[in-house]
Amino acid sequence: MAEKKTGFLGSATVGTKGQIVIPSDAREAMGIKEGDKVVILGGPREGSVLVFRVESFDMFLQKAGIGEDDRVELAASHKPTK
Repeated sequence: MAEKKTGFLGSATVGTKGQIVIPSDAREAMGIKEGDKVVILGGPREGSVLVFRVESFDMFLQKAGIGEDDRVELAASHKPTK
């Protein structure tokens, strides 16, 4: 796996269907591969978003003290958009 990078990893343009392509440098740095699921959260500042690989988000929740039952409930409530 590539060296971990933080900070600016690239930019993307929102397409007509609201889709974005995660730049290859960002995918490589985050370990995202085709078919992987990601979680997208509203960021701490207006207009910002946070992107986690599902596995990384689960580890984040564990470290935040969110119990396994609550993590399973969060995962079950996740409904991918079309």
